Amino acid sequence: MSSRPASNPEQARSDVKTRAFRSIVALTLRTFASQGLRVINALVLSRLLFPSDYGAFGIVAFATSLGAYLGDLGLSASLVRQSHEPTEDETTTAFWSHQALTSTIVALLLVLAPLVSNAYDLGPSGTPMVCAMAVGLFFSSLRVIPMMMLERHLHFPAVARMELVEGLTQTGTTIALALLGWGPWALALGGLVRGAVGLVILWSASPWRPRGRFRKDILQRLLGFGIWFQLGGIIPAILSGWIPLIVGKLLGKDAVGLVNWAWALASVPLMVSGILNRVAYPAYSRMQEDGAGLAEYLRTSIRRISAVLCLAIPFGVIALPMLIPVIFGERWRPAAPLVQWYTLEATLMAVHGLLCSQQNASGQARERVYVTTVSSILRAGLGTLAVMHLGIVGIGIMGAAMTLTELWLTAWMVARRSPHLTGLEAEVMEPFLTVGALLAFAVAVARFATGAQGPLVQALVAGGALALGVVARERLRRGLSLMGEVRSVVQYVRSRRAAS
Repeated sequence: MSSRPASNPEQARSDVKTRAFRSIVALTLRTFASQGLRVINALVLSRLLFPSDYGAFGIVAFATSLGAYLGDLGLSASLVRQSHEPTEDETTTAFWSHQALTSTIVALLLVLAPLVSNAYDLGPSGTPMVCAMAVGLFFSSLRVIPMMMLERHLHFPAVARMELVEGLTQTGTTIALALLGWGPWALALGGLVRGAVGLVILWSASPWRPRGRFRKDILQRLLGFGIWFQLGGIIPAILSGWIPLIVGKLLGKDAVGLVNWAWALASVPLMVSGILNRVAYPAYSRMQEDGAGLAEYLRTSIRRISAVLCLAIPFGVIALPMLIPVIFGERWRPAAPLVQWYTLEATLMAVHGLLCSQQNASGQARERVYVTTVSSILRAGLGTLAVMHLGIVGIGIMGAAMTLTELWLTAWMVARRSPHLTGLEAEVMEPFLTVGALLAFAVAVARFATGAQGPLVQALVAGGALALGVVARERLRRGLSLMGEVRSVVQYVRSRRAAS
């Protein structure tokens, strides 16, 4: 599993980029396959399940997902980031620390399960569902270190194969149980079966075993970075509880179901982000000594993903109100505006994830925690006001505005720490602001021009107006050339294919 270090910085940079490219290709192919499964899953389940089913599952999943965050001390992230190869004592210490903390959290969730069920009126199945998903946390904790060893060395093709099998298993299980009328249990058990199958495959494929010994001094050292890294995920996860809490109390369980369903549908851009972030963190960690090379790599990654998303996502946003009732059924029409806003937010988060990976890889996890804490508190407060005045669509409007602000702030914080990244924040923001303005203009034109016409006519007019606006922007050649970057992506892929 070990990798010999390259003999010089340029060779090391080339090796990291080659492995990163192969990892991105493997994860992208897996993502296309997973997306196909996801479409099938969504189409079938949207006909078999109801917003109340998604609402009940969403409330239970939130409670247990907090346990997953709390059960990870960020020790694996510390091992990925360190310059030397993890020793057996280091990996074993991290492994048993994860299991001990997860055991404590599972026991706590089992005790609190009846309270969670009663608080949200989940019915007789609420308590056993919380208990089942709590025990399922071990499927996550037991895979952390074997997965870390693969990710540290950018062995993502093996990860992609495993995750494809997981996706097939979850889709088949969930649909089968939904057909049998299991309601929210179909969603819960589908995830549990996925976790069990993935764990078996991972441990069968990985040569790592906990052969070392537990050492307290290692735990203390790894926690120095790991706890701050993990707090960057724990705090937003905890504070995001305002959504099931506030929406559930103000608008009911069905509204929670609409929110969860909308986010699941809108998070397609985050699949792209997930690929890049999983590869970016270990890649950036290995390039920290090469400031100029890392800056060039970061800028290029941001330009290319921004161009692809800015050309594709806005047209999808325009088409959503027309497509959702036709594809998924009339019961999901109320979620269409929220899906539009969530899709825009997810697009911004895809680029934001790259900047966060660079912050963590450079050892600025504490700085990341401060930003996420303030952002999460503001989201909870402003989101509650938005729900009270605008309904569930207010969550999407608030989220997009907050993510745009956080994107600029994070870009500024990353840029100020490296002389090679001067002006990064302007490069990051420009395509989203200009294309966002064109999208708003196109929607306004469509509503004014079509009047009471149906969503199909409005979508066609808005899509045409947006296309003209994008072409005009490209002709002016101010800021990032979207088509130019897409052509660069195609040329890069071709050159890598030829080289391999």
